Amino acid sequence: MSRREELAAKRRMLEARCELERQELAIHAGGVAHSLRAVDAGIRAARRVTSHPLVLAGAVMLAVVIIRPRRLLSGLSLALSAVVAARRASTLLRA
Repeated sequence: MSRREELAAKRRMLEARCELERQELAIHAGGVAHSLRAVDAGIRAARRVTSHPLVLAGAVMLAVVIIRPRRLLSGLSLALSAVVAARRASTLLRA
């Protein structure tokens, strides 16, 4: 077999391997695209809610009704304590 024939055979082998890898990539990309559709839908819904103040107020009221005010206030106080602790820790770590 001549050098030219060897190179041609190697090229055909590489082209076949590239095609196989393209197909595998297309299969995996399809799965990623499917999972990202849900993320995109969530982002669109969040933008829609934040761009309309009445919808945002309704969502807050719904959260208050569902979660109950006492549990909501305890959760908010816990979150506030966490934020204060994080700020204090960040100032200590900077110094």
